[in-house]
Amino acid sequence: MKRILRKTLPLLLLVVLMGVGSTTIHAKTMKKMRTVYYIVCGSYTSLNAAIKQSEAMSEVVFYPVYKTKVNGKTVYRLCCECYYSREDAQKDLDGILSGFKGDDWWIWPSKGLAKCVYRPQSPADGESRIPALKPRTKALTE
Repeated sequence: MKRILRKTLPLLLLVVLMGVGSTTIHAKTMKKMRTVYYIVCGSYTSLNAAIKQSEAMSEVVFYPVYKTKVNGKTVYRLCCECYYSREDAQKDLDGILSGFKGDDWWIWPSKGLAKCVYRPQSPADGESRIPALKPRTKALTE
């Protein structure tokens, strides 16, 4: 019995660990690959310019800044909402956000969650930062 355990137990543990590891890696990969649709209210070539615009707007609205690459160049985007569905993003852009939007507001499809590089201060206490956007599962406009 000891001999069987000695030979099979390490193999069994290896199989279990490999199965758990690949499931975790697979889950993380799948999460990153889901398209997220951001409503962009400004795009800038420098982080400082994006932060300046975010701060200028922060008396009324609070938009975080996201970093991405376009044609090999880094750009910074001010985003007001994000969704798992393009239709929901478009519905809110045309509906509830139509009173705020400018001509340069648009929907950005991102492969997975984009990297948030700046969050303005929260109006709640003036010391903490607003959270990064989390994708909505349905539109606010109905």
